[in-house]
Amino acid sequence: MRTREEALKLVGALVADGIIAPRDLVQFAPHHDNPQDPEAVRQDWEQWYRGLGIEEVLDRSFTIDPCPFTAAEIEAAESAGELVLCVPRGVGRRELGELVRLRSWALDDRMVSDTPETEDFWFKTPGAAAPQHLGKSAMEVRRQFEDERKLGFSMERYLVFAARYRHLRGRYPDFRYWTWLLRGRYDRSGMLMVGFDPLGQLSVHAWMPKFQASFLGCRWIEIPDRLADAVEREPVDAVAAEARVSGSREAAMAGSPAGDGHRSR
Repeated sequence: MRTREEALKLVGALVADGIIAPRDLVQFAPHHDNPQDPEAVRQDWEQWYRGLGIEEVLDRSFTIDPCPFTAAEIEAAESAGELVLCVPRGVGRRELGELVRLRSWALDDRMVSDTPETEDFWFKTPGAAAPQHLGKSAMEVRRQFEDERKLGFSMERYLVFAARYRHLRGRYPDFRYWTWLLRGRYDRSGMLMVGFDPLGQLSVHAWMPKFQASFLGCRWIEIPDRLADAVEREPVDAVAAEARVSGSREAAMAGSPAGDGHRSR
């Protein structure tokens, strides 16, 4: 049986060789007294993903970058009924769907643009059961988000949001509602809207961005103020701002409507 000194020496060698990182050892430390502490939030998310089986899905070890929100920002978000979420870098919609056990045609359809994150994407969003901005078209919401310095959801972000919402609340959000996904598109000018149907199944539709309905809204995303300030200094353009913040090379918004066709399953 190894002595404590031998064990510590082994761990030190593993860290020195880059096989493990110091933050990998944090999971063995006592739980933080303050759940709003950014490191406590990071640990919680890392353990949640591992519990879902992300390392088996990705076939590699998994860690999450530090949470950029301060403890005060996290506490304020929770007091406002908002959720602080993290979408891991390099994980696409197919892998996330497998991970959180949600299925849809849109996770495999090649006409749906890929929008994985290139960095761990931390953000906050309202934790309401129904989306905001009901009755507005994607074009209207896009203009409003430009003015308010808000970002939109992608399929990847929505899958994480829906799964985490169910983890915390015991049910999925957007029951019998749809919400626009402003980041990503279907084909050349279609946009996706997503929600949960009366049977509790993930429902995704491709439609034109001018469409409006009383049951269709849009959820917004905010990033830490200091990061948002950096984006605000750039030209005010929702497409470019979305790409800069998330690291995506793909345009976020659909172009001019090309017709009234749609796809859904």
